[in-house]
Amino acid sequence: MDVQENQGVTNDETAKGQRESKPAERKRSFIGRAMRRVGWLAGGPADWFGRKSVSSGAGLIGKLWQQTTSAPQRDSRFKVNEAGGFDLAATAFSYGLSVQALEQRLEQRRRMTFMISYGALFVALLGIIFWVHSAIDEPYTFARVMMVWEFLPFLSLFLLVAFYNALLNFQIRLRRSAGWREFLSTEEGFFPR
Repeated sequence: MDVQENQGVTNDETAKGQRESKPAERKRSFIGRAMRRVGWLAGGPADWFGRKSVSSGAGLIGKLWQQTTSAPQRDSRFKVNEAGGFDLAATAFSYGLSVQALEQRLEQRRRMTFMISYGALFVALLGIIFWVHSAIDEPYTFARVMMVWEFLPFLSLFLLVAFYNALLNFQIRLRRSAGWREFLSTEEGFFPR
């Protein structure tokens, strides 16, 4: 028998927007709630020092290491020709789009990379200004110097995001794969458009 038939609700009534009733959750007693909060005491020293959280953290580190060392999977539907240029007809066919629709999507992605690149560059430059101001204006203590050095990875992250999106923008404009050296040495223009 259907659960809805047991409750006296037909499929038509459910389809019209009436809610299905959920089973009521059992409320714990006061003693049960109190024992749950102090139950870790009965577990022993291994539970006191967070054995489960350490093992789950080690598992997370292992998964992150595996993702870092493995190469990202390239989308096999995006086709390039022998010279490295985008094969728009084959790519449009593999995505189930028209060539015109694919060109519109590439143009939309080019505009998106333009905005992301300049936005990340703006945030990075703003961070550099505040970083230099903080380094010059404040007294030189060990904590202040460490804070200045700890802020550098964030600045470099924003600069790398800006550079990566500018490179993608360059590749979309050229309609072919291009390396970072070619991007930096181009005569066409360095900044995204």
